[in-house]
Amino acid sequence: MASLSVNIITWNVATTQPPSPTQLSNIFYSEADFIAFGLQEVKSQVANRIVDSLVGDSWTNSIRDVLASNDYVMVHSIRLVGMLLALFCKRVHLTSIQNIETSYTRRGLSGYWGNKGAVSIRFNFKGSSICLVNTHLTPHDNNLEKRINDYYSIIDSQTFQSEKISTILDHDLIFWFGDLNFRLDANSFSSKEIIQLLSENNTKQLLEIDELKQVMFQNSAFGGFNESKINFKPTYKFIPESGEYDEKRRPAWTDRILYKLFDDSQKHEQVTCVNYQSHPEMNFSDHLPVSGLFEIKVKGGDVNPVTFDPIESWPSDSSAKIIYNLPSHFEAVPTHWLAFYLEGFTSLNDYVTWQLTPGQHLPDRPRNYEVEIARGTLRNPGKYVVAYMSDKAPYSILGISPSFEVTDVDV
Repeated sequence: MASLSVNIITWNVATTQPPSPTQLSNIFYSEADFIAFGLQEVKSQVANRIVDSLVGDSWTNSIRDVLASNDYVMVHSIRLVGMLLALFCKRVHLTSIQNIETSYTRRGLSGYWGNKGAVSIRFNFKGSSICLVNTHLTPHDNNLEKRINDYYSIIDSQTFQSEKISTILDHDLIFWFGDLNFRLDANSFSSKEIIQLLSENNTKQLLEIDELKQVMFQNSAFGGFNESKINFKPTYKFIPESGEYDEKRRPAWTDRILYKLFDDSQKHEQVTCVNYQSHPEMNFSDHLPVSGLFEIKVKGGDVNPVTFDPIESWPSDSSAKIIYNLPSHFEAVPTHWLAFYLEGFTSLNDYVTWQLTPGQHLPDRPRNYEVEIARGTLRNPGKYVVAYMSDKAPYSILGISPSFEVTDVDV
């Protein structure tokens, strides 16, 4: 078995802009192997979406910039209107992540609009299948049944290509998080009464009437899911930048992180929650962000990557040759391709250029191929790496070369 740490963050940002890098970095655990960031209510008017499609949304860009200093790379992201899910990992894990897929479910306006619903990313890591689900369910008191229906609609509608892992619940490990919007029992306390109980630090009495806990106990939804003990006050609804609850809404623990192991996975996978907290200092929205740090054990199967011979530097106006080696279990596919990245890239989407494989087989070296890189392929001097990529989007890196340098013509 292999051990790794996963940091999950959920935040309904209520159309606000990202805080400063220093403030944003306070939410993350910078030593985690994986970081998944789920946002709800990212600003999504037409003008914003046009700009975001050209230069990326401000939240993803800010998170990438903060995490880059700790050697994280964005594996993939998916957005549906205001819901955004971004997955990052330490660079060392890139070649162990395979079979990435995404899915989404619209639940707003009876399923016609994506302001409510879910976005998901699934992948395999060292023999285990993992699914991340970021959701924004139906709001308001008295809508418990709609939230339960949202859950089942998401479960029923999201499918994946693998025959053995075709649904969310088929995965070895699931993290389900977001603005789940479950409230306190609608027939219980008023807003003022709740705020008074919180001023007395009486969260125990309130958690006893938490809808989500009741639903999970009754197995009405989220059957088999777990949640770590809540030791923080409700994360909704605040007057932005005040730290004070808005008495127009009853405070509730709307923002949650759940997890689940597949029924027969416990012999292989294990999950331990190390920390589960809100972040009261991040009071820019009417919701507080919530984070969870998890230590997990996965099957630990070996992932033998495609390897590369050392690549010598070459002038930018010259051609070059690259040799790669396919592991014994690996089948060469004509639609696999090589992606060229600047050294230190921070997203799998940041390749500078690309070239299809396979190359010319080397008869004296079994399973080795030589690819000729045409003159001018890399025009700008600098340090690069080349990655062997999967043939299906979202793409994953199946092997990555040592860094090499492309020099000025005069060098």
